[in-house]
Amino acid sequence: MQATESGNPTMWRQVYQDALLEFDPVHVRPKLQAAKHAVEDRLCEVLSHDGKDRRELLDLRDARRIILLLEGPE
Repeated sequence: MQATESGNPTMWRQVYQDALLEFDPVHVRPKLQAAKHAVEDRLCEVLSHDGKDRRELLDLRDARRIILLLEGPE
């Protein structure tokens, strides 16, 4: 199953926000993984269209950095 629906540029934001707002330690890691996949999928979509949406591209890169920070060392 793909984390984002093609043509739905806001889906990654919903998955990302869901992960950021999760406080249950049991659920936070899976939600961060889902957000990471959603962000990466959308990043590929945006870049395949020559990165025309500059604001979203910056948001995606910021989200990716925050997710990596929250995941911590493996």
